[in-house]
Amino acid sequence: MNTMITLASPMKQMTAQSFDNFDEKELVTLLQKDNIYAYELIFRRYYVSLCGFATRFMQHPEDAEEIVQNIFLKLWENKDTIQIHLSLKSYLFRATYNACNNELSHDRIKKRYIAYAKDTLLKNECFSDPVTDSLAYKELNDAITEAIERLPNSCKDIFKMSRFDGLKYAEIASQLNISVKTVETQISRALAKLREGLKEFMVDK
Repeated sequence: MNTMITLASPMKQMTAQSFDNFDEKELVTLLQKDNIYAYELIFRRYYVSLCGFATRFMQHPEDAEEIVQNIFLKLWENKDTIQIHLSLKSYLFRATYNACNNELSHDRIKKRYIAYAKDTLLKNECFSDPVTDSLAYKELNDAITEAIERLPNSCKDIFKMSRFDGLKYAEIASQLNISVKTVETQISRALAKLREGLKEFMVDK
């Protein structure tokens, strides 16, 4: 009886001892052969520790769990092309670390949207309600994010390069092979659309 048939036995019949019988290399080999039970063994072996690791970076445990769940989803989806150079454990922890960093970076960018809207975009306006409680903050946060994402792609890219990457108009023009005048026009359009999208948060002084 080969290993694949042995692993294909129902999980409930597998004991803790049999769970520990397979090393990482064997599990990865079986995973790449579409063995769902090898995948489940990997999940059982590392899920809890990865969640604990992710909570060191994420403020909310549910966010940490979601990140780890996505790591395992991608592991299954990319099992045919996965490249593990050190160990499966190192691969999973590194993937979790990178995913947490990406999520935190995204969160920092969203906070910069808020700061930019308050300090620059809306400098001639005032908020209709003080943005002090968490609900109001979230509403404004979501509104700014959605308003930026609704911009046409070229307009949105130029706006982000200017306001969030800190590039000068000439630098943007050089990178995108367009004129400085085009950059200026796209920035003006972006600001107009963002003010329109955020008008419910503003009143005239």
